[in-house]
Amino acid sequence: MRNISKYIFGLMILSSFYACKKDLDINVNPNTATQASVKTVLPTSLVSTAANIVTYNNSITGAQLAGYYGNGGGVSGWNAIISYNYQSSDGQALWTNTYNTLTDVNYVITNSAGDASLNEFNAAAKVLKAFNFQLLVDVYNDVPYTDANQGTKVLQPKYDKGTDIYKALADLCDDAIAKFKPLTAGTPAFVTADPLFKGDPKKWAAFAQTLKLKLILKGGTKVAFTNKTFDTSVGFLTDDAIVQPGYAKLDGKQNPMWNSWAYSFSGAAVAAGSNYAVTPYIMTFYDKKKINDPARAAVVYKSGISTAVNQLGYQGADAGRGAAPNSWFIGTSATTYSKIGIFKGPDMGQPIMLGAESYFLQAEANVIGLVAGTASTNFQNGITASFAYLYKDNTGANSTGKNAVADVATYLTANATNPLVNWSLATTNDMKIEAIITQKYIAFNQLFGHEAWNEFRRTGYPTMVGTTDKFLTIASTVSEATAANKLPTRILYPLTEYQFNAGNIPSGIDKYTSKIFWAK
Repeated sequence: MRNISKYIFGLMILSSFYACKKDLDINVNPNTATQASVKTVLPTSLVSTAANIVTYNNSITGAQLAGYYGNGGGVSGWNAIISYNYQSSDGQALWTNTYNTLTDVNYVITNSAGDASLNEFNAAAKVLKAFNFQLLVDVYNDVPYTDANQGTKVLQPKYDKGTDIYKALADLCDDAIAKFKPLTAGTPAFVTADPLFKGDPKKWAAFAQTLKLKLILKGGTKVAFTNKTFDTSVGFLTDDAIVQPGYAKLDGKQNPMWNSWAYSFSGAAVAAGSNYAVTPYIMTFYDKKKINDPARAAVVYKSGISTAVNQLGYQGADAGRGAAPNSWFIGTSATTYSKIGIFKGPDMGQPIMLGAESYFLQAEANVIGLVAGTASTNFQNGITASFAYLYKDNTGANSTGKNAVADVATYLTANATNPLVNWSLATTNDMKIEAIITQKYIAFNQLFGHEAWNEFRRTGYPTMVGTTDKFLTIASTVSEATAANKLPTRILYPLTEYQFNAGNIPSGIDKYTSKIFWAK
């Protein structure tokens, strides 16, 4: 366990309606405490999981690689970001931060096992374990799992196969569902400790089942899953999964997405917002080149479809970039901000899974016959949920004057001849999957870049042509990748593993040819 002060911070950042208790198991001197109650560690794990999502989106395998934003003109020092010539020192925070979170998650699982009064904590921690390990597998493929998070007991953990880990993660989801399903309400202690669903066991069960569906869709026939059935009485997520521990415009307590892209607590503009630019590729899904969607463009980008763009890698004088201090996203200033779109304010909750993703997962499962249901309904529900998230304000309520249902109707009409929007025109299963993944790509914009990159590698969608045309490719203009599409397949294992666990790292890993097990 790391220093106990982080758990104190986890308590401090929780909003007033959680009123967390001081459940630390402390020694005589609180400055040398070495243990914490699972009731304290679980909310800290949720907050760090939310922060991890921001790190994954912002990372070298996130939004820039997925084609959401490129380097801004007049800014230098992009190196591997634009060349794809990754080194083992690139992206280390993904590995370190996720395993740190998993150390805490494992602590909750271990210290709640067999205690009936802590069943909800145990179940929630298992869901978080599945959620975070999936992040690692999707980046690295084979990683330490069975030997992981053992502290000094196992200093050089062996690597498990990605396929085996996926199977184990789905089993964890089933274990959690079994614990949450019989419950009608959370215990007071669990409600207090839960900044995600406020202790609602039904939502936790649905979240676990949605995560299981995601694992099975990705794993496909390559994973020998124990149980590929789904409980209709549990269902799937119907709304966004948002962590809200009480983010505020205070030092160290701002929403991590806002803090990394918008303004510091003191009001200083964050450099990232003005250093990057929107890509021409993503803009084609708003400006009519591929899809006509001015409504979402207007709440995602400050200047809508007129926002300056630049293809990744291009560094000419005419390259677009954000305008400091007011960046290309819709937030306007440190004190006056839109409260909608992606950057809703320093006190906004942090999504870790969108309701839109849940519906698109269900639609894909409907198409391939994995889950009973109507694919067209789930497809349209996914589009509506994407609009609805962007129209939520910093409190999670629908923003005044915004109507997702009405704007989706306008969107469908404007794209009536487009099979990426009009489900009835997607006449083959391949066309249906393309429409689903393309709409998921739009919904993920700037929020879940890593997931968009995963889906592209898994399915090949949204469609990209192997060309230098900036409207048809997400690849960098100075890519050093050897593949026909000029894209890498993965990043390398972190330098720390080569320094301290080199004997267990899978051999022959190549950033341009080695694929994650589920990749196309």
